This record gives sequence, C-alpha cells and structure tokens, in this order.
Amino acid sequence: MRNLKRRFGLLCVAALLSAVLAGCAKQEQETAATPPPDSGTALQPTQPPIPAPQSEPAEKEPAQNASTETKPPEGFPLPIYAGFQVKNTLRTQAGDFRGMQVEIVGDAPLNAIAEFYEAEFNKRGLKVSKMTQKTGTGDETLVLGQSETVTAGIAAMKEGNQTRVMLSWSEKTGKESNSRSSQ
Repeated sequence: MRNLKRRFGLLCVAALLSAVLAGCAKQEQETAATPPPDSGTALQPTQPPIPAPQSEPAEKEPAQNASTETKPPEGFPLPIYAGFQVKNTLRTQAGDFRGMQVEIVGDAPLNAIAEFYEAEFNKRGLKVSKMTQKTGTGDETLVLGQSETVTAGIAAMKEGNQTRVMLSWSEKTGKESNSRSSQ
C-alpha cells in the first residue's frame, strides 16, 4: 500500500511537471514565433523607439515643471529655491490646521538652502531652529519655524549631485480665516 501511494504521488508530480514544462514550451514558441517577423523588418526601428519613449516622458516632465520652476504652487507662501523644480505637492488638513507639502529637487549646498529658508521664516516672524546631521545616504538639514498659528519646516537631503528638499507649511484655521472668507 505504501509503494502504491509513493508511485501515485510520483506520477502526480511527473504529470504536474510535464504540464508546467509544456506550458513553458508553448510560451517560448509563441515568443520565438512572434519576433522573427518583427525583427526581420522592424528590429532596428523598434530598438531606438523603445528607449526614446522611456526617456522622452522623463524629459517632458522636467520641461513641464521648468516653466513653473521658481513659482510655488498656488496658495503656498514660501518661494521655491532658485534652480529647483517642483516634483510633488500635497495639501493636508488635520484638526484646526491646513497646509501643504512641496517636494523640490535641484543641486545646491545644504547650508545655502537652510540659510535661504531660515531668512524666509524670519521674515514671517517665525521662531527658527536648525539641525544638520550625517546619515548613511548623505547629509541632511532640518529647519523648523513656528509661531502660534504657523508651523513650517524644510528637510533637505544631499545625495551625490542631487539635493531633495521637502517644504512644509501649515496654518491654524480659525476666526481669522472664517472672517476672511465671510468678507
């Protein structure tokens, strides 16, 4: 009885492997059958367009952002550091606070970015604190600005020749924003 179960099990495994290998062979034949007509007539034209569409969208995205390179998103109170491009924008709302986060990328020294945004925070009457640290992937600088109604910050990371900065601004909504909207 034990030998019968083993044989049946081996037979099932063999049948399963045969089915899998047969399926793989059919896929290989289909893929092998499809390319020769294409490769005979369109192999050379097909190869250049494949990389081109992949690189063109990547080039078009910065070009679209380049027109708004130094303009902040609508409603964002901080300027964009010169030469940087806006990559992502996120609007947030939590409790009485509404805000926005903006990711920008470019190439600039972290201390120059920190000084620029520290000056912007000071212009707006925010209490500023800074921190710089080395991480496993590069250097990182944090600048925070706060008042009773505003919390702002930047987190800047330098990786190779690219600097990535996350700008954050949130304001407390309340009587002032309600009175503004009613006017």
